[in-house]
Amino acid sequence: MKKYNVLLSVCIMSFILFVFYDTRIVRAFDDGAREIILSFRNEALNELVIAFTYVGDAKVLGALCIFSVIGLFLFREWLRGILLLASIALSYGLNLVLKSAFERERPLGNRLLEEDGFSFPSGNAMVGTSFYLFSAFLLYQKYPKPWILWIGTILPFFLGLSRVYVGVHYPSDILAGFSIGMAFFVCLAVIYKTFNANSREMQNNKNTYL
Repeated sequence: MKKYNVLLSVCIMSFILFVFYDTRIVRAFDDGAREIILSFRNEALNELVIAFTYVGDAKVLGALCIFSVIGLFLFREWLRGILLLASIALSYGLNLVLKSAFERERPLGNRLLEEDGFSFPSGNAMVGTSFYLFSAFLLYQKYPKPWILWIGTILPFFLGLSRVYVGVHYPSDILAGFSIGMAFFVCLAVIYKTFNANSREMQNNKNTYL
């Protein structure tokens, strides 16, 4: 569990760093990183990225989660289903609270999409990281193939980049979202492993008495 504690600490410290988005250092980072990302814009790529960015949309994530949870419940995978549902419900709820608390306005100009609401932290990055990474983790428990974890990691990363590319977020919004989303993933993974270990121990003790 030590590695999970270290990862959780890094996530929290990273989020705290980007909370100070009004400081000169973070503003300089935002301006520089945003300028580089926007420099890749062209007509063909714009259409592709606009389509891709909806992978992190609340409706898409909600639909994927509901279908996945129903499937897990049908196979009596109660713990997996409950935790997968939590990966979206809790992270989405906290994102709303954080956005209301910080009230950071979205970038002005250079938008390919129009979005309502506040900017910090990015909901797509935060909820997308929590859901896609934990989904990959659960799938990896059944089918231990490294490419599953790679997809679960790369998908939120490009999703975050796409939000800066379309002009609706600052890079610091995305990195803050990644940090909290990763923290949620770590907590859910620890809960899953703890319950699994306890369940196996109870089963072993039962078999011993029999």
